[in-house]
Amino acid sequence: MDIFRSLSMGGAKFDKNRFKDDLNLFNASSSSSSSSFKPGSKLGNGARDDAQKSSAPATTLIMPETLDFFGSASKAARNNDADNVAVTASAVRQGKAKAEQSGEDSDEEEQEGPDGSSSKKGKKRKREEEPLTKATLPSFLKAHKLKLTGTDVPMPLASWEELETRFKVGSWLFKNLQKWGWEEPTAIQRGAMSVMLENRDLLAGAPTGSGKTLAFLLPLIHHLKNPAKDGFRAVIVSPTRELAQQIYEQLRRLSEGRRFRICVLTKATESTLKQDPALRKKYDILITTPLRLVHAIEQEELELDNVRHLVLDEADRLLEQGFLEQTDAILAACSHPELRKALFSATLPAGVEEMAKTFMVDECRVIVGTKDGATETIKQSLQFVGSEDGKLHAMRSLIQSGGLKPPVLLFVQSIQRAKELFHELVYDGLHVDVIHSERPKAQREGVISAFKRGDIWVLICTELMARGIDFKGVRLVINYDFPQSVQSYVHRIGRTGRAGRQGEAITYFTKEDAPYLKTIVNVMRQSGCEVPQWLVELPNPSKKIKRKLKAKAPERTDVRVAAGSSIVGRREARKRKEMVEASKRRKNLEKAPSRSE
Repeated sequence: MDIFRSLSMGGAKFDKNRFKDDLNLFNASSSSSSSSFKPGSKLGNGARDDAQKSSAPATTLIMPETLDFFGSASKAARNNDADNVAVTASAVRQGKAKAEQSGEDSDEEEQEGPDGSSSKKGKKRKREEEPLTKATLPSFLKAHKLKLTGTDVPMPLASWEELETRFKVGSWLFKNLQKWGWEEPTAIQRGAMSVMLENRDLLAGAPTGSGKTLAFLLPLIHHLKNPAKDGFRAVIVSPTRELAQQIYEQLRRLSEGRRFRICVLTKATESTLKQDPALRKKYDILITTPLRLVHAIEQEELELDNVRHLVLDEADRLLEQGFLEQTDAILAACSHPELRKALFSATLPAGVEEMAKTFMVDECRVIVGTKDGATETIKQSLQFVGSEDGKLHAMRSLIQSGGLKPPVLLFVQSIQRAKELFHELVYDGLHVDVIHSERPKAQREGVISAFKRGDIWVLICTELMARGIDFKGVRLVINYDFPQSVQSYVHRIGRTGRAGRQGEAITYFTKEDAPYLKTIVNVMRQSGCEVPQWLVELPNPSKKIKRKLKAKAPERTDVRVAAGSSIVGRREARKRKEMVEASKRRKNLEKAPSRSE
């Protein structure tokens, strides 16, 4: 220290002008500058001098984070940010005041209380959309991917509020919409509801999970207005019992407070109606499958001459060869001169449309998106598995990699294959079950309930479950067997990605399925999925090949044979293994020394 003192007294001097930039870094609290430090900001020397000389607010200077040993710069930055927030809040308050003076809408509205005082109610409902005009219609249709064809097709709904203002729908029905979470109409609801509310025949097509059920239920309830004792006034036909039950649940919610008498036609209700003819007049709405309804008509257990509204859900299935005769019998039984008909489906082949036009009068056609297209929220992929045994390998590989995220639907082409696959997967430790038309009604309902609860992770099913059933939580659909038609594929994968949710669909294909690949590739491309170029370049199958596949599923190797062993062989192998292990345990006990020894 003495040496340093003698040197400094000998003329060593700190040049403050030369090192003033460095000096300013360590004089943060100087009253002359009133500067704050903020890492990352830049200021030149001239600007720094001007800031110190002027009476303007404090200027922000550079402070390298590596030199900020005591946190001075960070503290100053926080103070500066707080000042900025205060200024911003003040500006927002001034902006709100100006908006109120100019009469603009605010996020909150005042509500007068019982005592006359006003209080904030919270955020207002979204501003009502302006009613559509001929000028704004093209852009509206483009935004919602709607296609309207027909004579004088009614304008679509711009918002739910138009139900009251334009169609005079009861306020109680509007309240039920809000109560059960239908906050905004979907594209099919905008287009189809206005047509049915105007009492016109309708042919509607929209992707799965887009809200078709509500699109026809609300107009039906509006036209019926109140319960009456005139017999069935509305009939809803669905191809499966499970879908009929699902429609009933939706209808019960939507009609809450009006006590409409709804009949879901089953074997039990059919016998009841037969024993008590007077009971037929007490029901307003009938929900049924075609075969059950035709049987009741033939046995004269039901009278449909007062039916004013007939809805065919999943119409493409009901107008196929297997259901066509039954549908004809139903149409003949609904003999009221003012009968209105509505057909809904996710897929509308040209043949189905032509057939529908033969019994519809001045119909309107409402299509959402591309015809026979899948929803864009589904991630679709094709996976080559070589042969039938490759499918099981692909499944087990998916399980081991963690890609099998329950709940999962697994589609096969026949009941026999569903049973075989169930017996294979049940030994893999999965919570798996199977559903098909040969299982009794009680068992099928129990399986569906368990799947919805999450007790079943993987549900193996046939085409029975491909249509209309709404499982909101399904994350993955696997087409274990290649679908026999485009319509089958769209309906199968439509069990996931419903109501705007994300979903995934994987389709296994073998060498035998290669000629039909392009049909699925076309659907994937229309839905916006990425498809390898070699798949895009595949030729389209001829109509003859497509008809052949649709008429008869290809013969496939037995699942048990493909697995390399039968169920009986697997059980015998397990028994032999248990016997060997038991024999080893006995030998070990015999070799072990006794306690006396």
